[in-house]
Amino acid sequence: MSQIFDALKRAQSIRKEKPLTKPANTVAIGSHERRRSRRWSLDIPVYVYGHGPAKEPFHEEAHTLHVNANGALLLLSVPIRKGQTLHLTNTLTQQEQDCNVVFLGKRHSRTVEAGIAFPEANPNFWQTPLVPEDRPAA
Repeated sequence: MSQIFDALKRAQSIRKEKPLTKPANTVAIGSHERRRSRRWSLDIPVYVYGHGPAKEPFHEEAHTLHVNANGALLLLSVPIRKGQTLHLTNTLTQQEQDCNVVFLGKRHSRTVEAGIAFPEANPNFWQTPLVPEDRPAA
């Protein structure tokens, strides 16, 4: 117990001697600035196709929570895993797109938030008048 206490005291004294400063080239970046394209909160119905853990095929009608040119955040009830390949169909336009699961978020009673990414940016997949094209930075 005293070894832990001594180690904490040493760490505190070292911290007092060296003030915590950020390097000059470090800039605080908000989460919206790290994204490759602008995100929109839109509820777009999609069909999701894939294979379960035992390679059995599945399909589900799902809805987006957020979309961008590089993918979306979906609410799914089928079990999926990070890295899994899925196939989406936009039910409004009947366009199809392959994607990969890159994020598993909040679990709800029977659903999970799943972040999916397209292999290449495809802003036309969502084709909704509410999503203006991203403008290059000036």
